[in-house]
Amino acid sequence: MSLDRQTLRQNLRAKRKQLTEAEQHTASLQVLEQFQTALASSLEPQANLALYLTNDGEISPSDICQWCWDHDINVFLPVLVGQSLAFARYTQDCEWQKNSFNILEPVDPAPLAGSEMDMVLMPLVGFDAQGGRLGMGGGFYDRTFENKAERTRLIGLAHDCQEVEQLPIESWDVPLSGMLTPSRHIKC
Repeated sequence: MSLDRQTLRQNLRAKRKQLTEAEQHTASLQVLEQFQTALASSLEPQANLALYLTNDGEISPSDICQWCWDHDINVFLPVLVGQSLAFARYTQDCEWQKNSFNILEPVDPAPLAGSEMDMVLMPLVGFDAQGGRLGMGGGFYDRTFENKAERTRLIGLAHDCQEVEQLPIESWDVPLSGMLTPSRHIKC
């Protein structure tokens, strides 16, 4: 039985929201361990890593962020630029502003393009082991990375309960380089 993307998105978001605060915290720490084991050694000091602020039950990259700050990795957050994203430097003392969706963004007079990121840790609603990613439906990440730089690795962060056997993929969907869940690293 094949579910349409919107129904699948609703079902997976409901699963994700059922996780308790303690389960969310444990998952965040386990994803940090997966990150340290599978990906951290590939980042040189001063590498550019983008992540996101948690919203809607997404797995939190806050522990990965702290690890990056501790290891001299530049951390960026997405900022809206028209219908796609740029990446603003995220520091412990940055200034903030709200975007048109009422989401906080760091103030950065010269945000970087997606092609300037070495690694992007992306939120998602659903994923499959083939590198398929189902986002919230706005298409911002897909538009930003439709012509991504070879060096830029797109890594989805998700709870294990967000995996499906195979996502319905559209022509505009940009595949992921890999996935990190609390239980494993999937290379795509």
